[in-house]
Amino acid sequence: TIRQRDAMRARRDATRRRAIGWYALCACATLAALRGARAAQEGTMKTRDGANTAVVTRERYVLDGALDEGALRAHGVDTRTIRVTLNTEAHGKIGSKVRGDGTFAVRDAPAGRHVLDVHAVGLNFPPVAVRIVGADDGDGGKVGDVEAYLAEDRTVTVPTKPLRLTPASTLEYYEPASSVSLGSLLRNPMALMVIMSVFLAVVAPKILEGIDPEELKRMQAELAGAARGEAPRVDAAD
Repeated sequence: TIRQRDAMRARRDATRRRAIGWYALCACATLAALRGARAAQEGTMKTRDGANTAVVTRERYVLDGALDEGALRAHGVDTRTIRVTLNTEAHGKIGSKVRGDGTFAVRDAPAGRHVLDVHAVGLNFPPVAVRIVGADDGDGGKVGDVEAYLAEDRTVTVPTKPLRLTPASTLEYYEPASSVSLGSLLRNPMALMVIMSVFLAVVAPKILEGIDPEELKRMQAELAGAARGEAPRVDAAD
């Protein structure tokens, strides 16, 4: 009995030591994962192709902007339907609402290079490339400053403080209706059918009124014979 108790105690001690070892291993793995996540937040993240890198940073700034209020009023655009989106390289998309006067503020904007898109019904705002200078930015500039230019043409700069955006053109969502003309009516099969119906109902009876009754009967008889497959009769010349 004493030996059985000692054996059971030894097994319990061995099980306890294995459990403690597993707990220690899991704790080490968790600490390593946390350190790797922190390093990823403060370091660089490579894209799939491995060619470009997107910097992940904790620096956050407020990107103030203003849309052309005159263009919004001229086209009757409701500012509540406008979407402003900051597309970042490593932090996803950050949206912002537009106030009634056309101003907006993109909060928690990370330092680095991004692209700002504006979606407004009836107006075409070109995408704008934005650079927010960070503390570790090696390209120079004051921390927090904003540089902006058209994403499609980098030679065209965009005013900042606040970022002023102007629509490049208007958008037409419906094809304008074509004008009605006599030529278009004559090319329409339905219009031709209506014209022929009116001609047969109105003009043809007027033409038949001027024909001699006997000549009309002869024409009707020839048409009836032609319908039966008979050859038309030819009168001999005097």
